[in-house]
Amino acid sequence: MTTAEMIKELCEQMNISVSELARRIGQTPQNFNKKLQRETV
Repeated sequence: MTTAEMIKELCEQMNISVSELARRIGQTPQNFNKKLQRETV
């Protein structure tokens, strides 16, 4: 399981979107999604 998959699974368990997680940690959703795709989180 990749880091991106783990983050997405945890978001589902917490009932928040990946975009909401990005906002909560001070990232833009676009930037955070790109980091997830590149596995640079």
